[in-house]
Amino acid sequence: MPVIFDKRVKVVKAPDAQKNVLYKLTKAIVKMAKIKNSLVGTKEEVLAKAAKMNAKGRYFVMPKDKKANYTDHMILGKYHCLEVDIENIRRQNAVMLVFGGGMILGSDKGDVGLSRKIAQETFSDVWFPYYPMCHEHDMLENVQMIFECYKEMLEHYKPEDIVCVGFSSGAALILDLITYINELNDNGDNIPMPGLLIPVSPGSVPVTEEEKKAITELDQKDIMIPADYMDTARDIMLHGHDVPEKYLATAHGDFRNAPTAHFYYGSAETLYAFAPSYAESFRKAGAKCVIHVGKEMHHCYALQYFIPGCKPAFYEIMKLINRYFTR
Repeated sequence: MPVIFDKRVKVVKAPDAQKNVLYKLTKAIVKMAKIKNSLVGTKEEVLAKAAKMNAKGRYFVMPKDKKANYTDHMILGKYHCLEVDIENIRRQNAVMLVFGGGMILGSDKGDVGLSRKIAQETFSDVWFPYYPMCHEHDMLENVQMIFECYKEMLEHYKPEDIVCVGFSSGAALILDLITYINELNDNGDNIPMPGLLIPVSPGSVPVTEEEKKAITELDQKDIMIPADYMDTARDIMLHGHDVPEKYLATAHGDFRNAPTAHFYYGSAETLYAFAPSYAESFRKAGAKCVIHVGKEMHHCYALQYFIPGCKPAFYEIMKLINRYFTR
C-alpha cells in the first residue's frame, strides 16, 4: 500500500460501491471519457482548457427556481456568495459549502442542487461562496474571500453552529481557513473557529518524499486527477505572487484550535496521498481528525450522491452533520 498512517491516527472504513455494477460501469465510462486529460499539460495549456469549460456556464447565475429561497451576498463588494434557505426564515444552523475545481474551474449548476440537498438533509442554511479563480488571482486571495464569507456568516450564526464542508480544492480552502484564522489571531484578532470540518478529498502541493511516492503510485488508479497536476497547481496558485507555502502545501498548515475534522477519501485517488500528512499535522496541533476511506473509490465520491453507489457515503456525511447539530 502506498499510503501509510501513523498508528495513532484514527482511520475508519467509509461506505464503498465495490459490489455495485452500475458504479463500476460509471467509473469505466469516466475513464474512457479521459476527463483526467483536462489537467494534463503545461500551465498555459491547462488554464486554456479550463477557460473553455468555464465559458460554458461555470460562473455565478442567480437561481430562478422555487425550490428554495436564495440570497446573493456580495463579499468584498465583488464576489458572490449564495445563501440557500429552505424556509422563509434563517435556521439556527448553517453549512458553508466550498466547491472544488483545482482553483481553475468554476462551479457548475449541479453545485446549487447539492447546496439545496444539504440544506434539506441537515435542516440548515447553506452558504455557497463563488471564490475567484487562479486565472487572475492567487491562492491567498481565495482564502481571504472564504474568510470574509465566514465572517459574514458569523453575523447571523454562532461559530459553533457553523459546519464547513468542502470538496477537492474547496476542501483545501476550508483547511486553509483554519490556518488563516490562526494567523489573524496570532496578530491580535479574536476570530472564533467553526464548529466542525468535513473536507472531502482535499489536495495539497507535495513536499515530502512520502507524498511524492504515494501520489505517483496512486496515479495509476485515479480516473480524474493526474499526479503531475499538483506540481502544475503550485505555479497556478502562485499567479506570480509571493504566497506563503502553508497555503499551498495545505496538508502542512497550522491547525491549532481546529474543530474536529472528518476527512473523506477514496483509496483509488491521487490526493489520498496527502491523508497521512493531514492527520499528522492535526495530531501535532493537538486537534482531532478522523480519516474515512472508501475502498477503491474515486475522487470526491462521498458528495456525489447522484452516482450509483456513492449515496451511502453522502448520507453518512449528512448523519455526521445532523449528529453534530443535535449535540
